Amino acid sequence: MHPKQIIDDFKSMGATLVLDNDELYIDNPENIYPELEELAKSYKARIVAFMKGNYSDQDHAVKQTMDKIIKFYCGIDQDMNEKINDWLNNDAEGTAAVMQLLIILNHNGWEKVTEPICNFENDVTDKLSKEIFERAMAYFKKGA
Repeated sequence: MHPKQIIDDFKSMGATLVLDNDELYIDNPENIYPELEELAKSYKARIVAFMKGNYSDQDHAVKQTMDKIIKFYCGIDQDMNEKINDWLNNDAEGTAAVMQLLIILNHNGWEKVTEPICNFENDVTDKLSKEIFERAMAYFKKGA
């Protein structure tokens, strides 16, 4: 989910996300459900980056693609699963890179595969994610 969408959704419910240094706060948290507060915590790193102006559309495309790949591995139904499956079955290096990404995320503390990876990303995972994204897009464009 794009951080802007989260921020806008909170605002529409009368709760505002506020950034103070690197800390994220919710003004009027009583206006949202506890599950939405957990969502904001899960996506905190991306929300903070967006609010600081350090989250581009390209960053979102890469991160959204990684989210979709992880959902694919978890067996979550989504429109892209067939394309992801085809790509990974035909790109051994891409598959190995995805596996390496998952291992690094795990070393960074990501243990629950259904939890967003946002707060476990770092420069290493960002670089690897971009490489995976570029491999996937090259494959999809080649097949188009």
